[in-house]
Formats: sequence, C-alpha cells, structure tokens
Amino acid sequence: MWQPLLNRSALIALFSTLALINGACGNENSTKVSQPTPSPAATATPSPTPAAKAQAPKAQPAKTTNTPTAKAQAPKAQPAKTTNTPTAKAQAPKAQPAKTTNTPTAKTKAAKAQPAKTTNPPNTPDTYQQALDVATSAVTISQSAVSRGDWSLVVSRWQESIKLLQAVPASSKNYGAARQKLSQYQNLLADAKQRATPPPPKPKQGDSNPQFFSIPIKGRPGGIPMIEVTFNGTQKFDMLFDTGASSTLITLGMAKVLKLQAIGLTKATVADGAQVILPVAEVASIEIDGRLKRKVKVAVAPPEMPIGLLGQDFFEGYDVTIKQDAIEFRRNM
Repeated sequence: MWQPLLNRSALIALFSTLALINGACGNENSTKVSQPTPSPAATATPSPTPAAKAQAPKAQPAKTTNTPTAKAQAPKAQPAKTTNTPTAKAQAPKAQPAKTTNTPTAKTKAAKAQPAKTTNPPNTPDTYQQALDVATSAVTISQSAVSRGDWSLVVSRWQESIKLLQAVPASSKNYGAARQKLSQYQNLLADAKQRATPPPPKPKQGDSNPQFFSIPIKGRPGGIPMIEVTFNGTQKFDMLFDTGASSTLITLGMAKVLKLQAIGLTKATVADGAQVILPVAEVASIEIDGRLKRKVKVAVAPPEMPIGLLGQDFFEGYDVTIKQDAIEFRRNM
C-alpha cells in the first residue's frame, strides 16, 4: 500500500534519516557506557604517560636543538681557535726567518774568520818551500852564468826568493829558518847585482877597474881555458888563461895585425921550462868585460907558438874564480 505513496527519492531520504538517528543513538549509548565505568578512569591514568611521552619528545627536540646549537657554537669556537693558531704560526715563520737571517750572518762571519786562520798555516810552509825552490834556481843559473844578462836573471831570482821568505809569518814553524836564510840570500843578491852591473864607461885616460867582471870560456885546449880578449879597442883574439903566467904573451901574428914595434927584450920561460929571449912591445889597451888596462907591455912569442897567453899583469889586484863556463874576477877590497 505504501509503495505507491513514496517514490524512490523519498525512500532514500527516509533511510538516510533513519541511519543518522541510529548513529546518534549509538554514540550516546557509547558515551554513557564509558562514563560510569571506573576502568576508563584507571585507563585514563596512562593517558598522562602518553602526555609525558609526548612532552619528552618535545623536550628531546629542545635538547636536540640545544645540542646542535652547542655544536654549532663549538665549531664557531674552533674556527676562532683555528684562526688564532694560523696567526701564531704565521707569526712564528716571521720570527724564524729573522733567526735564520741572523744565523747565516753568524756563519758568514765565521767563514770570514776561518779563511784568515786557514790561510796562514797552509801558506806558511808553501811560501817557505817556494822560497827555497826559487833560491835553488838562482844558484843553478849562477853556476853557469857568463854574461851580465845571465847575472841579471840571477838577481831577479834572489829578489823573488827574498820576498817569499819575508812573507813567512812569525807563527810559522819555519820562521826562524826563514830569518837565517834571509840574511844569507841578501848577501847573495848583493853579489849578483855587482856581477850584473853594466861596465863603467871607458875612461879617456887611465885604467878601468870595476868591482867585478867576467869572461866566457870558449874552450879548453890542453885543459887550459880559452877566452876572447880585445886589444886596442877593436881587435879581438883568442888567448889562453893561465894563472901561472906572470906576463902577457902574444903571437907573432897578433903583433903584425896590431902593427906593433919592438921596444925592448925580455927573458921568459916557455912551456918546456926553457928560458928564451923575446922581443917586447906595447899595446894601447887590453880589455875584458869592462876591465880596461892601458899601455900594457907584452912579449912577442916565437913563430911556433899558435896562441897567445894572458898573464897576471892584466888582472893584478883581482881574485879569480874559474868556473865551468866562465872566469870571474872580483876586485880585492
């Protein structure tokens, strides 16, 4: 009967209303049951616990929040410390270069001082030994020196050796020996200078008597030194030098070249010991290396005598030294 009165839409609305009413009644019944039951009150006690738990998580985030803040602050503090540390390190390197700069300076000073100390000891024996070597050279040259040029070289060697001896310091172990040799070498230098001195100019009159003169030995026929002698300023002849001959003896050929005239006779002793009478002539001059003697009387030898003989009458007043390659004459003081 009711179906014709209600259409489909009305039925749906009616069911919906009934459903809402039943739901509301159900909720009211449920509320009424929960309130009288004491167990929900006891159950309500745990509700604070969830609340506490809820607060704890809130507190933890707070703590967690604070902790990161602390950690954040710590890193900030650390950079500050780190910043200071580099600054200190940066200052330290600045200080170190300053120290390093001073240290090299000290080393440099030490290095300057060391060469000064090292120079003397090594150079002392070297200088002394070098002086001896140069002196040995001077002696060697003097043994074969013939000309004044040779003696000039000897002079330079003695001068060099003396300078080396004077350079030996007092701290050297060879200082005493150097002092002794110094005076000896100075005497030898003076002698060498005398021998190297050029001959004095020829005097217009009178003789020339240098302190020293020498003549090279050209050969030794029969073991007797042979030298070259200048007569009358221009003519040169080879003659034998014999310290045992008291007078100068020339050959007949020399007398002819010099155009001499006999001015007398003299008795002479020849090589075999026999005494003979020989003519005498006078030469204008006889000269050897600056030693000049004028108006010398000479004897003229027999024709069989091939070479003249220079006698003591030419080098009277001189000490004679016959060396291997030269004859040296030193005037008596």
